[in-house]
Amino acid sequence: MKTKKVIDNSKLGLLVIAGLLFLVLTLYMIGRNKNLFGTSVTITAVVDNVSGLVPGNNVRYKGMNIGTVRSISMENDSSIFITMAVQRRMKEFIKKNALTSINTDGLMGNKILQILPQGGYAPMISEGDTLFAQVGLDTEEMLRTLESTGDYLEKTFYNLSNVSQKLNESQALWSLLSDTLLTAEIKAAVEEIRDAGNNASEMAQAGTRMIRTLEKGEGLVRQVFTDTLMAGNFAHSIEHLLEVSEQTKDIMEQVKSILTDIENSEGTAKLVLEDPALKEAVLNSMLNIEEGTAAFSENMEAMRSNFLFRRYFRRLEREEQREQEQRQQEATKNGN
Repeated sequence: MKTKKVIDNSKLGLLVIAGLLFLVLTLYMIGRNKNLFGTSVTITAVVDNVSGLVPGNNVRYKGMNIGTVRSISMENDSSIFITMAVQRRMKEFIKKNALTSINTDGLMGNKILQILPQGGYAPMISEGDTLFAQVGLDTEEMLRTLESTGDYLEKTFYNLSNVSQKLNESQALWSLLSDTLLTAEIKAAVEEIRDAGNNASEMAQAGTRMIRTLEKGEGLVRQVFTDTLMAGNFAHSIEHLLEVSEQTKDIMEQVKSILTDIENSEGTAKLVLEDPALKEAVLNSMLNIEEGTAAFSENMEAMRSNFLFRRYFRRLEREEQREQEQRQQEATKNGN
């Protein structure tokens, strides 16, 4: 009886000792993961949004868990201070210019505070140092942006589907595309446009050749402007035409005077003119002569404005002006 009691007590003692050892081991493992045991360095991170980070979350550096978040406090309306405990042995690898970022452990895991190393020279961190947050994209903001983009793409695809359906249901469009006669007419129209372009190109080339010929001084234009003999003959012809025009005007005035005298006088001429048919014929002849004279005068005025003869008429005007000035000077001398 006594032996059985001792055995039961021994079993109970072993069970209690095993439980205590398991509890100590569990506390040690938890403390090791949470940096409750061992030496650590306390540093602070300043962020504007914790994005769901809570005390106890891991601090990660280059993929390694090196500490835990101890506390989170809000100092003002734009700055949140996160106090973390980092393993002391890791402080010689973390520089003071490092930045912090709050991310998610996996796709749907807990939040973690990541320390991101930066290039350049900077001293290592020490107790009480402050790290600042990296300006980057927030995961939730990215998801919202993707959601809005997805809505926009959905509307776009819906509109494209409607357009495609309308095109498939449009009999006029497919009949137009399958009309071989219309296709042939379009091809013919394109050929005509191409021919018109070729003709325009040939006309432009011909115009270019003509301009180059004029620049070289070949042909009648060159003779008119450079051949002094031809220019003199042409000027003489113009003077002769002007004289004929003046003489024609004088003749018309004389004819008008004679007709007036005949109408006012008595005799055979008046009797002849009283014949309506003969009188109409004479009047028509006079009108034709006047029209011819007027047309001739218009032609002369047109020749005056033509660029080929403009220089000649300007020279005649200057000569007439010099003659008038000479006559005025002679009249002034005679008066003196």
